[in-house]
Amino acid sequence: MPGVGFNLTQSLKQQQTLAPQMRQGLKMLQMTSLELSAELQHAMETNPVIEDVTNRIERQMSAELPEDHPYGEVTEKPLDLGTDAEMAKVMGTDATDDGYRDYFLGNMESASGDEEVQSRRDHLFDSMIKPETLQQYLMGQVGMSDIPPADRDLANILIENIDDDGYFRGSIPDIMMVTTASMEKIEGVLAQIRAFDPLGCGARDLRECWLAQMEILDDSPWENEVRAALEDHFDDLVARRMPTLCAALNITPDEYPHLLKELDKLDPFPGRTFAARANGGKFVAQGHGYVQRVKPGEYVKPEVFAYRDAHGDWRVRVDGRDLPEIHISRKYQAMLADPSVPAEAKSYIRERIRAAEVLRESVKKRQQTIHDIAQAIVDAQPDFFKRGMGALRPLTMQQVAEQVGVVGTTVSRTVRDKYMATPFGVIELRKFFTSGGAKTGDGETMSNASVKERIKAIIDSEDAANPFSDDQITERLNAAGVKISRRTVAKYRMAMKIPGKAERAAFH
Repeated sequence: MPGVGFNLTQSLKQQQTLAPQMRQGLKMLQMTSLELSAELQHAMETNPVIEDVTNRIERQMSAELPEDHPYGEVTEKPLDLGTDAEMAKVMGTDATDDGYRDYFLGNMESASGDEEVQSRRDHLFDSMIKPETLQQYLMGQVGMSDIPPADRDLANILIENIDDDGYFRGSIPDIMMVTTASMEKIEGVLAQIRAFDPLGCGARDLRECWLAQMEILDDSPWENEVRAALEDHFDDLVARRMPTLCAALNITPDEYPHLLKELDKLDPFPGRTFAARANGGKFVAQGHGYVQRVKPGEYVKPEVFAYRDAHGDWRVRVDGRDLPEIHISRKYQAMLADPSVPAEAKSYIRERIRAAEVLRESVKKRQQTIHDIAQAIVDAQPDFFKRGMGALRPLTMQQVAEQVGVVGTTVSRTVRDKYMATPFGVIELRKFFTSGGAKTGDGETMSNASVKERIKAIIDSEDAANPFSDDQITERLNAAGVKISRRTVAKYRMAMKIPGKAERAAFH
């Protein structure tokens, strides 16, 4: 085509790339201690120069070689790991590399790791770290239910649309379009799912959830009245219209509390009940009849420990006792000085020793970074150690990053799935970061965690028969010097999974 041509131009552009050891360090920073331990164990299995020293006694014995050891004369001195050019050759695609790797590894796994073994390892640690989800638990019951095999894929799709509270949040028209199943078929399968354990999961609203749990009241003398209230007078029940309910159910005002007591046996959040059960927690009554999840028994392994020093200041210690020690074998160090060992073999040994030393330094750097960031968090939240979560100050990851001298993403990686043992329990490091939630009367900013604690305390103290509205909670906070809007109160209440006034009254 006329007027169309091509030109070649040169341009100079800077592009930042991460060195392999930096990438390894960032990867380790995100790992939990359990994941890191597995990673180090894998390195010990695939790098022949790393000795498997598992306890203090073995470490002490390995430091001193017996007199008759063929390399007993080795002394501690810097290793000659060769030039960068030689190392680049070894790290590249040199044809001799595979041969000497096989020579030294023997029957051990290759450096890349056997895929099947790695898959089993990943599955093992995934199952140890992640508890079974509600959705996985429900799907596991599909095959043991009366749902026909032809409808089991539909059942799994429906379960995928059940939230962690246990409620079905999917769109039936969308599922009809995707699966070509009829509305009657979908509603029938949902009804069967609601009969799974925990009862009521898959309900679309509170009324449907409670009706699915009616078998809990099989032996109750009030079963018929509770069922009638749920089926025909649910709005009156939620609004706590006692005269209307008594007339409709043909019960007296004195019998009305018995009805509510039986209703309280039904679970409004069956999904949360499962989560608490799976994580070792429990549900407790809070005075107004509804239940909240608490997790005193949830198993997490703290990696950071807060303690008071001799001056009464709070310090942190990072626990690395469970991590395998990267100990380089003297046998292979001695082979570098042995003139009978081929040059190619020495190059491979140097490469493996350098990899082991980089690994060791990465672990050391990880532990120091966790310590520095955890200490900065402790220094920024002194009131927490006096009064707990309600005393947290607004704190951002960028503030901690500037204090430690790292970038914000490093802080984010570091606090991921890490926990600190404190006087107020084991706390996830991420929980110490909180934005400003409200202003106090003297102009100070309270963290949103502190505001939530205030809201929860007000609700816990309310009259169960006459719960506070969001407006009333707002008035009490404002009277206490916390400047906050009703809309923000409602947002925080819902974030804490606390029902509104009408629902709390119905649970009474």
